[in-house]
Amino acid sequence: MAVHEEEEEEEEEEEEEEETKVDRLSDMPESLQLRILSCLDASHAVGTSVLSKSWGSLWTCVPILNFSSCEGFKHLHVFDDFVVNALSRRAPVKLDRLTFKRDGKCSAKLLQTVFDYAFLHGVRELEAHIEQTIGDHESWTWPIWSSDSLTSFKLRCNYVVGCPYLEPRSGSFKNLTTLHLQGVIIKDLDMFSGFQALDKLRLLHCFVKTNGKALHVHAQQLSEFTFFFRNQNVNCCEMMTPKLRYFEWGGNSLPRLKAHLPVLDTVVIAYNGHCLKEREKIMFDNLLMMFNTFYAAKSLTVSASTIHLLTLFPCSPPLWDLKCLKLDFSPRHMYIQSRLFLSETLKLVPGVKAYMLHKSHDAKCTIINDPNTESPCSNSQKSTTQSHG
Repeated sequence: MAVHEEEEEEEEEEEEEEETKVDRLSDMPESLQLRILSCLDASHAVGTSVLSKSWGSLWTCVPILNFSSCEGFKHLHVFDDFVVNALSRRAPVKLDRLTFKRDGKCSAKLLQTVFDYAFLHGVRELEAHIEQTIGDHESWTWPIWSSDSLTSFKLRCNYVVGCPYLEPRSGSFKNLTTLHLQGVIIKDLDMFSGFQALDKLRLLHCFVKTNGKALHVHAQQLSEFTFFFRNQNVNCCEMMTPKLRYFEWGGNSLPRLKAHLPVLDTVVIAYNGHCLKEREKIMFDNLLMMFNTFYAAKSLTVSASTIHLLTLFPCSPPLWDLKCLKLDFSPRHMYIQSRLFLSETLKLVPGVKAYMLHKSHDAKCTIINDPNTESPCSNSQKSTTQSHG
């Protein structure tokens, strides 16, 4: 009997402890409860509805939604159903941020549901990561939405995907400041002029349908621009970005760059050297045109393949006044990654350094991912930086 009574007492104590925990959760200010739920994936946020009566429908008012198929979903169709049901049950409140991440092939209809919901509920930050879409990725018929609330839009796809929002009507997103696109089909070659407040633009492995024409980047407020691709040539790029301070271009081609960049501060050229031999002179001339455009730059980073390109043909040194020169030997920026290429390119560094810093007497030179411990730009094995003089 004594043992039985002790067990009952222990069970009662455990129940009291659980009730106390629930009471503590219920006693939290609602703003704090919503903040906690905003940090969770949507599947976990919905699961909190069993904690107490006050938490039963609290998740429907969360201003941040995070959907990920990696969070406990064994089958993708179960995840898809969950997303649709969660959106249909959510309270009609403003949405600050929505993140959607899905593995496998995603239907265009599901993406349309997610995006339409986000725009209808005043989303400020919208981000989607998908593998690829089912069916013809260019035939999506999403409705035309206008959003004064959207400030950040990031769409990443491992395969090419269409995005009808990025058409000439893009002026409807007048407060968009951040645009990151990966694997997106770009048909309109002057699409960015519609984003009046655009400050940061990042294009990775996008399929730009230039058809021999120039890609236009007309964005008066743009301060950062990154363009990186591997399997496509953009022959010409015209920029009207008077406030641009950061410029990065990478891939297997260098365009003819037409721009006036009076406040440009930092430049990164990550050319990978993957081009036909008969196009090397074109790439070289385009690189020199870029250098003339970057007259105001104070920091310049160039890849090993860019170093190699600079030595193929004679030319006059640039007239800029650099403060920092970085020579990047990272493998991801080299089409040829043999030891012989690295060794031969390292031998070219002193000449390229003298050429690049001809007018920059106080500049410092740094080698990134130096293949050798001791390099032409280093004073000792511990440092790879020195003043040019």
